[in-house]
Amino acid sequence: APMIVFEDADIEQTVNGAAFASMVASGQTCIMGSRLLIHESIYKEVLEKFAKKVSSIKLGPPQDPTTQMGPVISSLQRNKIEAFLETAVKEKATIVTGGKRPVFDNNNSDLNHGYYIEPTIIDCTTASGEPRNLNIVREEVFGPVVVAYSFRDEQHAIELANDSEFGLAASIWSQDVKRAHRVAQQLDVGIIWLNDHHRNDPSSPWGGMKDSGVGRENGLEAFREYSQTRSIVVNYDDRPFDWFVQEDGVRYS
Repeated sequence: APMIVFEDADIEQTVNGAAFASMVASGQTCIMGSRLLIHESIYKEVLEKFAKKVSSIKLGPPQDPTTQMGPVISSLQRNKIEAFLETAVKEKATIVTGGKRPVFDNNNSDLNHGYYIEPTIIDCTTASGEPRNLNIVREEVFGPVVVAYSFRDEQHAIELANDSEFGLAASIWSQDVKRAHRVAQQLDVGIIWLNDHHRNDPSSPWGGMKDSGVGRENGLEAFREYSQTRSIVVNYDDRPFDWFVQEDGVRYS
């Protein structure tokens, strides 16, 4: 899911929200904030603070209450994530932080056999400020990996956010509510947060557009999915009707 950060966003709240959006459940959620789109005027500042934030996340066993992020689901999935990262580097992207398997100390050495991977941020912006056309930007990594790139203006942000086969969710970070709603109306996604991400209410419809599925869960839309509509058509006209009569005005398509 794209996370669009405008120049007037509360940077501290945006960084915290983006970390939650992307790293909760080790990035293995359908609405994971995988693409961080930042206005070019604050790109370096947000990227630096975001990298610092995610690099401070404590990895460990899920049974430990102090653990902030656990492993991914399997060795196969970790290998898939690492393959995405390797390809991104070959395509000239820069890993800002993470990208490796963590090494646990002697007290937790058994965790080195787990399927852990560090929270990872990838800078996909070229020297000219344009985003690189990377495979990892278009695919679902399903892990703790975020690709970051900059945008020039509102329309550019919309184009970049919509440049995907998927359309389940997105978030917009801005103090300008009018602009946030204006942008939201132009995003091809089913769930949009304004200055938030990932948190949802059972009354809010849940579902996507494009290759992110059809139908909705939650809300009144979900109730309708469990019901059937019956049409009853009643003719109250007393005039005789015979479709096969060859008279003008009787037949209709």
